[in-house]
Amino acid sequence: MAETTYLIQSRPPVRAFVIAALCALVGAGLLVLAVSQGWHLAVTIVGAILLACGVLLAAVAVAAMRRLRVYLTMDEDGYSLVGHGQEHVGDWLDVNQVTRSGEGGHVIIYHGPERRTHLYFSTTDPDQIDAVLDDLRDRLKASRRRPA
Repeated sequence: MAETTYLIQSRPPVRAFVIAALCALVGAGLLVLAVSQGWHLAVTIVGAILLACGVLLAAVAVAAMRRLRVYLTMDEDGYSLVGHGQEHVGDWLDVNQVTRSGEGGHVIIYHGPERRTHLYFSTTDPDQIDAVLDDLRDRLKASRRRPA
């Protein structure tokens, strides 16, 4: 089997984006009205601070999404999970089973009685979860059929 790589992304921080948009809109509105209507300097400062906070929160949310990406690479011998500044590897011969927890996006790879590797998928793409599960199970079965 050829090597395959999957990009597993976390859920987008929708709440952070909504708050960032509201802060930016209110801040920009206050800033424009305060400057054009000659309002007190304090209103202008509050508007500028809200606008800056909204832009900063949006930037932090985008950075968090990028930082929480995980790459799952599978080949004939095993898999590697790279992300969050860490790397987890596993050999197919050490894997006992692969399960999916409920209907959510949580996949568990079992390595004997104690070690487990957890994959958390965004629930926005259930087809990706099914594709990864099928690939994991196919590779696990193929490793059992291969002569040692």
